[in-house]
This record gives sequence, C-alpha cells and structure tokens, in this order.
Amino acid sequence: MFKRIVIITDSVGMPRDDVSYEDTWIYLLKKEFPDTDIIDRSARGTTSLRIVTEGGGGKDLLETYHPDCVILQLGITDCAPRLFDKKGFTYSFINTFLNKKLRDSYIRHVKKHRVRNPLYTEISPFMFQAHIESFAQRALNIGASIIAIGILPPSSLFYSKSPHIGSNIDRYNSIYKNMARNNSDFYYLDPVPDGSVIDELCVDELHLNSRGHKIVFSRLKELINSLNHRKIT
Repeated sequence: MFKRIVIITDSVGMPRDDVSYEDTWIYLLKKEFPDTDIIDRSARGTTSLRIVTEGGGGKDLLETYHPDCVILQLGITDCAPRLFDKKGFTYSFINTFLNKKLRDSYIRHVKKHRVRNPLYTEISPFMFQAHIESFAQRALNIGASIIAIGILPPSSLFYSKSPHIGSNIDRYNSIYKNMARNNSDFYYLDPVPDGSVIDELCVDELHLNSRGHKIVFSRLKELINSLNHRKIT
C-alpha cells in the first residue's frame, strides 16, 4: 500500500470562497486514507516548471519526501491561450514603458478586438512534455508511481472568454495520455466521467464546485485502491 503520497496541484484542487477546504478532493482523500502520509504541495498559479525547479531541480516536490506516489493536477496555467506572447515586443513594451492606467486601457482595447492566441501559452507543449518526462524519470528512479489528473474540459464560460481553450487542453492532455501508454507506473485519470456537464461542476470558468471535487475524489479513491490491491497481491 502507498505509505506516502505527495499532491502537486494548482488552484483547481484548492479551496476558495465558494468551496471550503473540507469540500476539496485533497481533504476527502486525507480523510479516506488516514494511515497514508498525504503531503499537500498545492499552490495557485502552479505550472509544470515548478516540478523541475523547486528546491533545486524540483527535489522539494519529489526526492525530499521520497513518496510512493505523486498526484499531479497541472496544466491549465501552462496551456491557457494568452493575449500576448510574453517573449514578444508588445508584451515587453507595455510592461516597460506604459503606466498602469495606459497599460490597462490598452489591454481592454485588445480584448475587444482579438481573442486569446492558442500559440501564446505560459509553457509551450514541447516544454510541458519535457517537464513531465523529466519528473516521471526521477519518480521512476525512486520507485514512485505518478497519477496525472487530466486538465478539466472547458466550460461554456471558459469558451466564451477563450475560444481556443478546448484544442489546447486536448493537446496537453494528450501528453499525459502518451506518458501513461508508454510508462507502466504512470497513470492518467480523467477528472470527470464521460457525459458529465462541466458547467454544473464549476463555480466559474475552470474551478470545481463541491460536487466536482467529490467526483474527482471518487475517481482517485477507486484508482488508488486498485493500485494498492496490486501491490498487496
């Protein structure tokens, strides 16, 4: 059985004004497995860069704790389309030479006249894959399993704000799925069952409500119990 699990998630797994800590899948998992040391390393705005840098090469999210299992819920911050390329001239110019009032006015203007570009992301698909592959190899080296929770499907509100979000989510989730196909101790978990209406499971465009957290918890519990059973037998 898993003796120690490290959880690495962004704000999707965390409590917020509309969702208490006791309603999160993290709390429910701790309550379900009281004999497992479950270490919560969640942080708002987390990207996959964190798992290869924090503590020096990412060791503070893996090797420092030497877990049996790591649960990842990352990717939406990495893949969400942006209005500006952070490496481009425009982004540099407005943040260097415009005061806050002018900058905010310009950004409002841009939002009215163009949509978020699917090529402008915080972390490129190439780098996202590199981060996940590197982390998976390090986990393999210490005998840790990885459960990757897929990026949530986009709600209608998310689509209205970012029309290309669906294709980006599919692209980044495919990286997780390929990892699971090619690595025996890497598991991909669909966050919600097929046919679920994601709009009914979110408090906004991307964060889960209490019902959504319960669904993720239920699917995680089933997978963890299955993996624990394999280890016993």
